[in-house]
Amino acid sequence: MGTRIEDQPPEHWAGPESLDPTPVWKQYALIGIFLVLGLVLVGGVAVMAAAPQLVTPPALVPGDRLVLSTTDLPSAGAPPKRIAAPLVDDAHAFWLVRLPTTEVVALRAQWTNALGRDCPVSWVSQINGSPVRFFAAECKGFGTTPFFSENGDRNVGAPRGLDRYLVSVSGDRVIVNLSRLIVSAERTSAPPSP
Repeated sequence: MGTRIEDQPPEHWAGPESLDPTPVWKQYALIGIFLVLGLVLVGGVAVMAAAPQLVTPPALVPGDRLVLSTTDLPSAGAPPKRIAAPLVDDAHAFWLVRLPTTEVVALRAQWTNALGRDCPVSWVSQINGSPVRFFAAECKGFGTTPFFSENGDRNVGAPRGLDRYLVSVSGDRVIVNLSRLIVSAERTSAPPSP
């Protein structure tokens, strides 16, 4: 048997229906449907990306981003501002701090100790009438009270610093990304060298 069409038996021949192509209007309709679905998808992503610029602060937008006004920022050197209910739940509450370097940080209002327990974090502005500036974690059953510097770094009694949320300041808005928690690394002392 050869490969010419005349050499093939009739039962191997393709029927006339196989030569009938899909109508052109169906091809255009299919392409049109895919284009519309693609545009809707791109439009949805664009609206979600632009949401922090479109809403009136304070507002929580898709993607767990909290939009605040720059008037909500404490001035440099002022005590931090606690942001909690009704804007965010207790698990996402944070301290908004403006450092003297004009850097803005959002420190989580809960600190997890070595045993995995969450401890509420409070701002301490004075001890025995003397002015101080630091955070303290109130851990029940913990031998010492862990203290943290104004920017959340570990201090006395704390094996690690406070966790932070990603913050950006643009124009008249402060955007705190609550889905991006920057976990502070635990630091331990090195063994003595020989």
